[in-house]
Amino acid sequence: MGVISKMEIKSDLVDLIQEDNFVGWIYSINYEKALVISNDEWKHNVRGIPHNSFLIATSFDPNYFNDVAEEDRQVILLRVTGSAKLPQDDEMIKTKIDGFQKAKSTFDDGQEEYDVYTKSRMQFNGIDCRVLGTFFVRNEDLVLGSDIETFYSSLKLNVYMPKGNALGKIVNYVDPIRKKGAKAEFKSLGIDGEVQPFKIGTVRYTSTDRLHRENPSDLVPFRIQPSDFLARRTAVLGMTRTGKSNMIKQTISVVKGISTSCHLPIGQLIYDINGEYANANEQDKGSISEIYKDECIRYRMINSPGFLPILNNFYEQLGEGHSIICDVIKEATSSTAADILQFLNISFDKPEEYNEIQKWERKIALYKVLLYKANFEVSATYKVYFQANEKVREIVSPEVNPKNGLTLQEALSWFETLRAHKNEPEIAKWITDECKCLLNLLCQKNDTDSFITGYKLLTTAAKYHTSSRTTDVAKEIYEYLIQGKIVIIDLSVGNAILRDKISKKIASYIFNASMDKFTGGEKPSNIVVYIEEAHNLIGKGMDLTDTWPRLAKEGAKYKIALVYATQEVSSVHPNILANTENWFVTHLNSDKEIGELAKFYDFADFKQSLLRSQDVGFARVKTLSSPFVIPIQIDKFDPEKIKAGDSINE
Repeated sequence: MGVISKMEIKSDLVDLIQEDNFVGWIYSINYEKALVISNDEWKHNVRGIPHNSFLIATSFDPNYFNDVAEEDRQVILLRVTGSAKLPQDDEMIKTKIDGFQKAKSTFDDGQEEYDVYTKSRMQFNGIDCRVLGTFFVRNEDLVLGSDIETFYSSLKLNVYMPKGNALGKIVNYVDPIRKKGAKAEFKSLGIDGEVQPFKIGTVRYTSTDRLHRENPSDLVPFRIQPSDFLARRTAVLGMTRTGKSNMIKQTISVVKGISTSCHLPIGQLIYDINGEYANANEQDKGSISEIYKDECIRYRMINSPGFLPILNNFYEQLGEGHSIICDVIKEATSSTAADILQFLNISFDKPEEYNEIQKWERKIALYKVLLYKANFEVSATYKVYFQANEKVREIVSPEVNPKNGLTLQEALSWFETLRAHKNEPEIAKWITDECKCLLNLLCQKNDTDSFITGYKLLTTAAKYHTSSRTTDVAKEIYEYLIQGKIVIIDLSVGNAILRDKISKKIASYIFNASMDKFTGGEKPSNIVVYIEEAHNLIGKGMDLTDTWPRLAKEGAKYKIALVYATQEVSSVHPNILANTENWFVTHLNSDKEIGELAKFYDFADFKQSLLRSQDVGFARVKTLSSPFVIPIQIDKFDPEKIKAGDSINE
């Protein structure tokens, strides 16, 4: 029978084997590990075997695949985890030492006394490998099992180092069942056909990449399946200045590319802690907001050109406004005065009973007058409405009926007059305890008419109010997201406590609105939320019923994807880590953090590499579709390339 070429065989399994890249044989194997004997010459031929690199092992000759028994039609995938000691190593070390001791000069290699046989034996060495799985063919599909089914000690397994296309097949492998599932998922979204995976970087094994990435042909692309990100959780972990933000920017641009090419609205919400996504900077030569200026909406806590106010109108969003005012008051004073304590505990929830509604209306009107007195900006024509019985009106101002509406200035005069008659029986009966508290603050007098700071305690909070908004900012942001916009909340300015409060409120609204759609039988819109310094929001001590942990844990059900970045793996809620599908990990600087990471998937293989390698963008990546962790050099975020309209798959 003549030699059958691999092209004629047309098997994806055979394509993994590159005969020129032979590096040795397996001399010991079990279900978890394989020990490989290699040779300096074979290593030289493949330009070295880096730590954490992939190797493959098989017993069949790829040129005679059609004659191979079915049992042997498999390729074992290995990862290099270290060196292994051969039985003769001690003897060879002794021989080397003898040679060095006989050397006559510094550059004498000490081998002139070695015979050919000894020289040959000295070139052999052992490699310790982890078994990652077994490739085989089923129904014409290339399948990867995550283990080996059996092993034979007497079987000769040739070992090869995959490069180029073979390595690309390995690192970009996706299980056929998952592929079909992703296609069905996209079809349910109204997208027919396959959505192509996108490139985020190239395979990189070690910090020292002088040989294995020297030529452009050595740079094997690593691609991610789009379905891995939608309604999933993604962790971006690593120390400052090691490429976390770069990875997030890449993800934002990729998701936007998928949204545009598939005509699928995917809203993206970015909590911009340092202002680097909302504002241009020298490092990136462009910001996300600049690149996608027609699709991007920016918010800030203070009024700024080009930004919408993240602030609410305190006259309209009463509960939110009151909550912020309370935070400001608590920061400014530790007073336990009765009026202040009562003000801090006032509720603006609307009651159901008719009589109680009338009391609620006068409380609301009085609170708005208090805001007006404290210089919270509002239109001069803004009016409040409430009811007062005839006896009260006769005492305060017979010709004025508040039921018909009063401007805030008119209402101020009305309530000041009301308080001046506070001891008259009809007035005392009409004023509730909460209204008495508000009247005291308004007029800067306590129950005994002694002076108090009163409304001036509220004035500092006026900068967190805007009169230009009529709807809740959280609702407005949600509307932009379901349209597929990129919303950036610039949190680099403003009060930190209020910043966290507003951030949480927006996240809560988005979660609840999406949940309501889901429980109402509608399909929630696809939304991706990005947060940095995530340990502050989904810390390990937080209750899982809190907004952030709940969004991280349950959001996927409502098509909310979460991308969270942090330096502290150990500080993130363990339940969130356990439910994270995608991982991008750069340098971590402590055994504690690496120990936490090593609990997940096969990150333990990269302990030393993660601790030592501080190269920017050098990441170890595990995605939902990837069966194992892959070491990657993440591509540099390139605004110019995106502006030029280059494909996300290039």
